[in-house]
Amino acid sequence: MNATNLDTASVVGEGTEKFRELRRKKDHTTQHAAKYQRILDAAVAVIAERGYFNSKVSAMAARAGVADGTIYLYFKSKDDVLKAAIDRSFEKFHEQVDAELLAVQGPKAQLEVIARLHLESAQVNRNLAIVMQTEMRQSAKFIGEFSHKHLVRYIQMVREVVRSGQQDGLFRPELSDGVVAHCFFGAIDELVSSAVFTGRDYDARVTAAQVIDVVLNGIGTVSSA
Repeated sequence: MNATNLDTASVVGEGTEKFRELRRKKDHTTQHAAKYQRILDAAVAVIAERGYFNSKVSAMAARAGVADGTIYLYFKSKDDVLKAAIDRSFEKFHEQVDAELLAVQGPKAQLEVIARLHLESAQVNRNLAIVMQTEMRQSAKFIGEFSHKHLVRYIQMVREVVRSGQQDGLFRPELSDGVVAHCFFGAIDELVSSAVFTGRDYDARVTAAQVIDVVLNGIGTVSSA
């Protein structure tokens, strides 16, 4: 084998080793992310079943299939686990909303998208819905952090859609977009609470359309106006 062939073999060997190293790093990252999500899901499930104050990190670890100490490699405390679960859920929700809003035209349709995805998110992750509607509301600290971080973003998103409708002459301009946004959130949130407490299910698409109909048109008939 001449020098050229040796150099080529060396380059190929180095390239193969770099590829293997990148593959190992990718696999490690994937495993890390999967374990992280498994811990979040397990924590939420345990809290939903036992209540926040009765839930121990050891129970969360057992449900996730990891050692107790592993959880502390990712989180400082039980509070941090719950906060991370809520953060991850709302990030996914807003990503879905942003993606679907690009595909619809008009503020009415956009409001229906937000309402439907809000209702669907509670159906997809019932354990988190239970935690959000029950356990979290018992803590002023969690409510304050949630309101500051997530509710503000949600309300702002709805306000922007409402303002767009007002500018287009579709919604009454004298109404406060903030009041409308809070009424919107309150209606959806109450429906989720009802489903959690009663165990009844709902059709997210149909229910979302009815909520928007009530918000935009009220409950009176045309003849009673």
